[in-house]
Amino acid sequence: MLSRANNDLLTQTGPGTPGGKLLRSYWQPVATSEEMPIGGDPMPVRIMSEDLVLFRDDQNELGLIGLHCPHRATDLSYGRVEDGGLRCLYHGWLFDRHGNCIDQPAEPAGRKFCDRIKHKAYPVQEKGGVIWTFMGSGEPPLIPEFQFLTAPESNRIAFRTILKCNWLQSLESSTDPAHTTYLHRIALGNRSIRSGNDVRSLRGTEMPKIDIEPTAFGTRIFALHNSPNGKKYLRINNYVYPCIATPSTSTGDAGYQGRWYVPIDDHSCCVFEFIYRHAQPLDKDALRKFRADNVGPDLRHVRRQENRYLQDRALQGETSFSGMGDYFPAQDAFAVETQGEIQDRFEEHLGSTDVVITGIRKMLLDAMKRMEAGEAAPGVVRSNEQDPFGDFICTSGFINDDEDSFTHCQRLLAERKQAN
Repeated sequence: MLSRANNDLLTQTGPGTPGGKLLRSYWQPVATSEEMPIGGDPMPVRIMSEDLVLFRDDQNELGLIGLHCPHRATDLSYGRVEDGGLRCLYHGWLFDRHGNCIDQPAEPAGRKFCDRIKHKAYPVQEKGGVIWTFMGSGEPPLIPEFQFLTAPESNRIAFRTILKCNWLQSLESSTDPAHTTYLHRIALGNRSIRSGNDVRSLRGTEMPKIDIEPTAFGTRIFALHNSPNGKKYLRINNYVYPCIATPSTSTGDAGYQGRWYVPIDDHSCCVFEFIYRHAQPLDKDALRKFRADNVGPDLRHVRRQENRYLQDRALQGETSFSGMGDYFPAQDAFAVETQGEIQDRFEEHLGSTDVVITGIRKMLLDAMKRMEAGEAAPGVVRSNEQDPFGDFICTSGFINDDEDSFTHCQRLLAERKQAN
């Protein structure tokens, strides 16, 4: 159970809120590169309750500025890309990617009214197939060098999906190892299109033993399963400050996923999903088709609350535990969207398997408290020499009978250190 005051702290991310200050201390993704190609149209963006417009100017430089013209509040996403910026259709005011007003054709020449207008603008950069912005104060930090952002383009892909719920319940679902045993249970022998593995043959159907371990970047999450073959199967996942999960997705050392949960406002969020393979190209055509079959042009899942997630109870059983198809993100959407737009955590009853959930909430609340006291946001990367990801590991596989989650992880880290 969480107090309603702390629930508000964790779920409210608008300007001026402690949660908003925390999330604005890091670079956040706003769109995929495919959504904003060279020569693409300006795109309205809502992030952390702020309305903005993302565009490329006529030199193909990215800009992110306030959506509404500071003259008479007309929507700039309808504007013309020309003459070094984005021109409002109403009276022709022109704004560059830094928010400077560089032309006011209806104003008398020589009045220099332009110089007195400074529109909201945020720095933007492109990395890993995604467009990022920094909305905080001071010098922007670095975007962490995750493999799913820096690997060869053939080995990674990024998608964006919209969920109709608060960002925190989406993050909590992605960091919760317990739910996968039930919600995502599929028939034995079925291989996941996304991981390529028969997940049930690896994990079985028993609840895993869940442990957590604090790290400089967040929390390491262990889920130790009794595999049907009699061996112990361990998944090592992570929570990364402030709104990131990295599931191992049963691909062993072959790769993992990154999931970035960005508030649109307090009642909806964007999920940026990164799929990564270490040494082999992805079958991007298959992944795109699987997604297109399950996510509509509005970036929401085809299975949604309005159609009760197209649940087919006749399929419940060995074929599908949920009766909601085989696209796991849609099953996750069901779980978090039906909690309500903002889950009332004062009414919940957490059990022993919720150690990850309680741990992450405490970390977020502590981070806000320390920032209010003037400390820096945790896990922010300021230089490659001070990288907090030195002991980052995300993998899954069978472990030795004489090992537990912690000793196996320490052995992997020691072997990696020796190899380097």
